Amino acid sequence: MPTLPPGLATVTLTGRYAYPDGTPMAGSVTLTPTPRALTSATHGVILLGPSSAVLVAGFFQLVVLATDDPDVSPVGWTYRVDEHLAGNDQRAYELMLPAAAPLVSLPAVAPTDPAEGNYLVVTGPAGVEFRYEHVQSAPSAVWQVQHSLGKRPNVSIINDGGRVVYADVDHSTLDLAVVTFPIPYSGRAVCS
Repeated sequence: MPTLPPGLATVTLTGRYAYPDGTPMAGSVTLTPTPRALTSATHGVILLGPSSAVLVAGFFQLVVLATDDPDVSPVGWTYRVDEHLAGNDQRAYELMLPAAAPLVSLPAVAPTDPAEGNYLVVTGPAGVEFRYEHVQSAPSAVWQVQHSLGKRPNVSIINDGGRVVYADVDHSTLDLAVVTFPIPYSGRAVCS
């Protein structure tokens, strides 16, 4: 998906795909907006294309336009989600991503059909936490995020207004991420 004009509501979509024993899956996830052309009162016509992410150690992250941004029409459009997982059947489904949920875990919202008998377990090994949320209540240009996940996680930054903020993230160690902004921010950092 091309870079979106500033001021539009976005949603950060994340996920982890693993076999029942916790082994990460390989593959990719693609979101294709329907329709591909939207009209913005502020920005005119916005052409959207597919947005894809390759799984890295079973994880992915995508930032996409919220399906209910008030500046965009038509209203009530969806994304077609295509999961391409190595060694497994591909699956596709429609999904709405409203701005009210700026951070979404795809496995938590993806439909399952147990009647088909062929669905994926997307949880990690029992007893292991794969997510950490850091709250930064005082505005700062540098956040020290001690996540203790034992890896270099994806880090999503959401400001107090609920918007995704982009920053430099330095993974100093496997348990510490240093987030640097050009100006001070308060909000939260979600590590997954």
